[in-house]
Amino acid sequence: MENKELKNEETNISESPPNAENTEKEALQKQDVSRQSENDQAENAGQDTSTQDQEDPVEVLKKQLEEKEKEVEEYKSLCQRIAADFDNYKKRIAKDRENMYYEVVADVVGKLLPIVDNFERAISSARESENTNEEFIKGLEMIKKQIDDIFSKLGVEPIEALNKEFDPYLHNAIMHVEDERYGKNIVIEEFQKGYKIKDRVIRYSLVKVANAN
Repeated sequence: MENKELKNEETNISESPPNAENTEKEALQKQDVSRQSENDQAENAGQDTSTQDQEDPVEVLKKQLEEKEKEVEEYKSLCQRIAADFDNYKKRIAKDRENMYYEVVADVVGKLLPIVDNFERAISSARESENTNEEFIKGLEMIKKQIDDIFSKLGVEPIEALNKEFDPYLHNAIMHVEDERYGKNIVIEEFQKGYKIKDRVIRYSLVKVANAN
């Protein structure tokens, strides 16, 4: 009987449930291993993503350089357009100033021309008169030369008419004659001298034109 009881006690001891403290430790260890595994997987995934997202520094610099070159070309093109516009503006201003100058000179000279005509008639009359002093005529001619010099400095010049082909843009024909001694549309007499400044006519020449058949 005693041996049977001892065997039963040994059997009961061997079949007794495991210690609760050991079971809890094992569970905690499993949780730690599981967490460590998850962390390792997350780190590996982050490293893979950062590796994929990270670009080659050389390519980045190339892209930045291309963008800067485009900006430089845009600014260069803008500067060229501004320079061209400014150059055209200066030319336009210079042309307007030149035209204004010619307009003012033409207006002033046009008002003085009747006086010049009378002065030339006075010289012609003095030359034709027998009682006129020679020194007086020389004085008038010197004054006329000064007038011509002033006109020349202003850019004013007389229009050539006598023995020239009639030009409606320069001459005003007030008489026409048939004369075989001259060619067609040839100015054979000038009644009033014309003047111009550059291509601008201040006063047309009054002329007689010969028309040959």
